Parts: sequence; structure tokens; C-alpha cells
Amino acid sequence: MTESIIHKNNRYEPEYGNWIPVKLVGILLSITLVFFVVFGLTMLYSESTLLKVLTTLLFLAAVFIFGYMIYVRRAFDFRHGGLMGKIHQYVLDHLAWDGKGRLLDVGCGSGALTIRCAKAFAEAECTGIDYWGAMWDYNQKMCERNAEIEGVSDRCSFRKDDANRLEFRDETFDAVVSNFVYHEVHNNPDKEALIRETLRVLKKGGAFALHDLFSNKQIYKDFDTIINHLKADGISELHFVPNTEKTLPMPQLTQMPGMLTGLGMIYGKK
Repeated sequence: MTESIIHKNNRYEPEYGNWIPVKLVGILLSITLVFFVVFGLTMLYSESTLLKVLTTLLFLAAVFIFGYMIYVRRAFDFRHGGLMGKIHQYVLDHLAWDGKGRLLDVGCGSGALTIRCAKAFAEAECTGIDYWGAMWDYNQKMCERNAEIEGVSDRCSFRKDDANRLEFRDETFDAVVSNFVYHEVHNNPDKEALIRETLRVLKKGGAFALHDLFSNKQIYKDFDTIINHLKADGISELHFVPNTEKTLPMPQLTQMPGMLTGLGMIYGKK
């Protein structure tokens, strides 16, 4: 992944990557090409009408899925559709914080949300953590490079860490944010535990804004129960906005099943 691009006035621009990774696009393209070859061979050499119909349907399905992912990738791109930037701003708009102290971004990816927070809060020290799995196009060097280009490298730091068990003491941060992370932690089906771990490192009275697929019942089951548990634990102020895809300026095509449906935001103060 290219780390930066040259702007028209010879300045570097950050490279924030994409929520739809290049590797996934490559896999889908390979599958589409395989089905194209199978489709062609079937049309040329098979006498079975059923087989021809089946291979045609499979090829068309592969073309549709590949084309759809290209569309979604472009919609999310920071320089084209700009959807992810709008989602990040939505998270930031729900963070009721004065910007004084330390902020943690759990699952920072390319550092886009961390850096947005640093630019919004001129006195804040912002830390982004991520596991940076092999499937993604993000890494620590990319985050640091982006922070340097954006002029906030003196107040941004990035490190590899695990959302299951953050390497910070209790009540380390004055604010925490996270966007589209917990559902991606596939080695822990207990999503409530992930939320609790994030809030563990937040100071009492600190602000939080966490955005994920909280309205997706397959992932989070009964999220109202999770909210009640958090309130019982002493979270002083907790608000839940269900189905944020209906509030955000998201193209309808990005809300197909398996993509961005069942979103939700929790925000407030510990």
C-alpha cells in the first residue's frame, strides 16, 4: 500500500487506506476470473443445459459481488466517496469532551480517527492501538506517517495492542473512541467484555463514543441487556443510538445484508 500521494501543490497527502482491504478485492477478482474460465469452457464444450445455466449463474453472481465490493470500497474511500470520514466525524460529534488530557482510539487502523481527534482537540495527546491483522492494509508505520503529514505527530502515538486485554492501567485515559472494531475481534464472541475492557482504561468521569454493529442481534444478541449491565457497573451517563445507518449519509447500497446494517452508537461519561 502506498503510504502517501503527491498533492497538486506538491504537498503530501495522508493515505488512510480503506475499510474494504485490497487483499479482499484481489480474492474476489481471482474467484471471478476462475468462474469466467469455467463459464467459457462450459459454453464451449458442455452439452448439458443444466450445467450451462448453473455456471452462468455462478459467474454472474461472482461479477455482481466483485462489482458491489468495488462500489462500496469507492464509497468508503477518503478521497472519493468520503463515507468513512463522515462516520468518523459522527463519532467525534458524540464525544462530549473538553480535549484536555489523553485520548485512546481502540482499533485505529490507519490512524484516521486518532488523527481527526488530535486535530479537533489541540491540547490532547492521542494514542491509537490496533492489532493490524494480516488481512488489513493498515500498519503502525502508515499511522505514524499520516500523523506526520497531518502535522500532529507530536501529539499522536501508535502501538500494537489487543482489544481483548489492553496494555494500560485502569483509568489511564480521559476519553476513548472506537469505530467498527469489536465485531472484527473474531477470537472473542463476548462483545460485552470488549466494551468493558475499553471502558476499564477510561477515567471516572471520562468521555466515550463507541460505534459498532451494536444493533446487529446476531453479533450482540440483546444489546439492551449489555447497556443495563454497564449502567449497573456505575457508568454515570450512557446513551444508545440504534441503527445509525439511518442517520448517517450512507448510500442505500452500502446497507445490504452482510454489510453495514444494524449499526449503533453508545456514548456518554463513565
